[in-house]
Amino acid sequence: MISVAIAVALAQPPPKGWPLLNDISKRTFNYFVERSHPVTGFTKDRSRNFQEKDTDDHVVASIAAIGFALSAYAVGEHRGWMTRSEAIKVSRKTLKHMIEVAPKHRGWFYHWLNWETGKKEWDSELSTIDSAIFWCGMITNERALKDPEITRMSNQILKAVDWKFMLTNGGAKPNKKTLTMGWRPNQGFLAAEWNGYFESAMLYLLMLGSDESIPADTWKGFERKHFKGYGQEVLTGGPLFLHQMSHIFFDFKGKRDMMGYDYWVSSRNNTLAQIEYAKQNPKKFKAYGGGIWGLSACDVPDGYGAQGIFGDWGDNGTLAPPCAVASMMFTPTESLASAEAYVRLYPETYGKYSFVTGFNPSKGWVSKDMIGIDHGQMQLGIENARDGFPNKVFMTSPLVQRGMKRAGFRVTQEGPIEKRPLLIAPK
Repeated sequence: MISVAIAVALAQPPPKGWPLLNDISKRTFNYFVERSHPVTGFTKDRSRNFQEKDTDDHVVASIAAIGFALSAYAVGEHRGWMTRSEAIKVSRKTLKHMIEVAPKHRGWFYHWLNWETGKKEWDSELSTIDSAIFWCGMITNERALKDPEITRMSNQILKAVDWKFMLTNGGAKPNKKTLTMGWRPNQGFLAAEWNGYFESAMLYLLMLGSDESIPADTWKGFERKHFKGYGQEVLTGGPLFLHQMSHIFFDFKGKRDMMGYDYWVSSRNNTLAQIEYAKQNPKKFKAYGGGIWGLSACDVPDGYGAQGIFGDWGDNGTLAPPCAVASMMFTPTESLASAEAYVRLYPETYGKYSFVTGFNPSKGWVSKDMIGIDHGQMQLGIENARDGFPNKVFMTSPLVQRGMKRAGFRVTQEGPIEKRPLLIAPK
């Protein structure tokens, strides 16, 4: 039975087709406007999705959500949801406070901040990947709005980054080819490395575009594991967000790198494999198939977890509706059908800011929250499928173009893009 709060959120039932996707993108935009602090501009990591009154008590912002807020303002101006002057004003405010208030070290930002004071929360680390998401959102914003003050602040932030600090562990490992995941002042560098093909592709490309003293073949430094199953050949497998995060910014479609990989093909294949997995439903969880699919990182009944197929990832029956929609840029027909299926069959997953982060139909459980990074990816996935706006503006950045060029990316002509192989080794 739908609760009163959910009924209020769905007082206007969402439409079908592209009008539904418009509704999702607009609700997501509203989240970034309404859940960014009016003074600092810092954006809450998560928010209640079904409150009848404005009682959301989350106070922790994430730098990744702040980056997605900046890209959302660019989308909002493009779509006519806010004026250019409004988008510039809120973007300037946010960047000003990221420069003057947000704690940082050697140009890298701490993962979690208090959305009001900017102080570090939860003994968080300097996060390499979350810094990268912030920078990508910032670049999207800067290239879209073309405001001189935003450009000045963006350049200031990017020029401050010490890439070798995170690549060489402060010089202690000068020959290391992979970036550490982070650093804490009281513990030093995290042991975990970005040593495989994950969402960190964006991180390496930003590094190559920013610091030309770093060898271009650093791009070859991380492992690319192949898996075959459910009718597809893929890299990595695992949660779908791994295969969406870099693509919502970087345009990999129709391109291969210095090693001969087509990462767009891999991400599309991963999505198709998940759809087929849901149809087969090997663990016999409730609801899987018929448009209901999507294993990723999200809230689960006992906390937070990451689900996926292939490799060491598992499936506990928890689905992440936003990740199915975020694959619009790879599988527009299937992702639209999924969005429609979720709101039709499980309206309790759709609230004030669109979809919840996690949903376990086998246990009758629905998260009360939505998460900023889920929705940022979902919005940009939709907008890339619509007219390619996020990819187009992001790819105009000279830094981004330089990073792609140094990694050997080139446009290829191989017939229908949907039939291209994952890897064609260079001759």
